[in-house]
Amino acid sequence: RSRSRSRSRGRGRSTSRGGRDRSRSPAPRGEVSSEVMPLDEVEVAYLLGRNGSTKQRIANFTGARLEIDSQKNGGRIEVIGTPEERDLARLCVDITLQQRNNGKVNVDPEKIESRKDASWVEVPKDAVGFILGAKGNTLRSFEQRHRVFMFFDTEHMRDGKRRLYILGDSKGRKGAVRDCESAVDYKMSGNGSLRSRRDTGDERPRYTEDYTLRDRSRDRERRRSRSRSPP
Repeated sequence: RSRSRSRSRGRGRSTSRGGRDRSRSPAPRGEVSSEVMPLDEVEVAYLLGRNGSTKQRIANFTGARLEIDSQKNGGRIEVIGTPEERDLARLCVDITLQQRNNGKVNVDPEKIESRKDASWVEVPKDAVGFILGAKGNTLRSFEQRHRVFMFFDTEHMRDGKRRLYILGDSKGRKGAVRDCESAVDYKMSGNGSLRSRRDTGDERPRYTEDYTLRDRSRDRERRRSRSRSPP
């Protein structure tokens, strides 16, 4: 149900949403450099998020440094990092800004799936809301746990399933795929993650409709504290 694919891609001049040019400082492969993307006022506020949380979330897993300059009639974002880090950060900035429109994201599946840093999971339509969680909280918890960026292809349905894309390094993607598949199994069968835990002995999270990863972690710590307490 999940896949990842690797293929080399040519890197030429690129444009952001709506064909806007990005100014870029040329650099050899692997060398840290920077590029600038223009933003309007609404985009500046959305990318910053509460207390800079959205900007920091993108920076945390891409490895790039993001500097947002807010100006009277808009602003700009400077992306600083290696070519690979900047490429991933640009994509995530673009997708994040698209999500302002009720979470709708329009991407070219072929381009996403050709990336070496992309994996995906096929999620049945009935499990999409469960994976997202209230206000996207469950999906964000997966991102934080595995240091990846995740989003649904909201424009295409394949055999009654939505494709959930996961961007990041190999270790993070594998962990996110594992947890997402466990959550889908639990939603669709009622005992998918319980079976996986019993058979494999791993530490996949268990889910209920209102039982979050944070709840699970908190309860585990309580049990450990009780076991260490003297009788």
